[in-house]
Amino acid sequence: MKIYKSIGNPSRPLRLFIGGLHGRECRTTKLLLEMLVKTRRPRSGSAVVIPCLYTGKYVSTLSFNYLNTKAFKRLLKIVEAFKPDVYVEVHCYKTSSYSSLTSPDRVNVKGIPPLLEVENGVLIGSISPILKAKLNLDTPILIETPCGKKENFKTALKILRVFLNANSTREALEALSFKFKARRV
Repeated sequence: MKIYKSIGNPSRPLRLFIGGLHGRECRTTKLLLEMLVKTRRPRSGSAVVIPCLYTGKYVSTLSFNYLNTKAFKRLLKIVEAFKPDVYVEVHCYKTSSYSSLTSPDRVNVKGIPPLLEVENGVLIGSISPILKAKLNLDTPILIETPCGKKENFKTALKILRVFLNANSTREALEALSFKFKARRV
């Protein structure tokens, strides 16, 4: 596991970006998050970017079984060590899963609200309620991009850069709302 630190000022707010929480996601998240590190530093505070938390057997973060994995144990140690002000998980999805990830019935079927498409198949939403409870984070965010689709990286990077420069998750979400809503009008 490779950890990058991007430091504008080694103080708060601290943003934590973690990719590759399960399965083969690292193939996509590593490339995307390494691009983030190479292209931008936070305007203030600091950022820790972990492009690939774990490669191994896929266990859904929506399953209580995830709490017994090496990936979760690593994640918990990282979150406890850094106590981030802004937390962003980066995942990738098979394009065949798009409709289940964005379905309004997802809350009834999986117990979590649907993800919203920001642009070009890049989705945003809340992390697993199981992880949210265990990690004790304030407004943790999940970004999903199609696996292996580099053409979606431009949009994903725009979103990640907003979180990189925001002082809080709320500030980032407001900026994203304005930025992407303004284009659609």
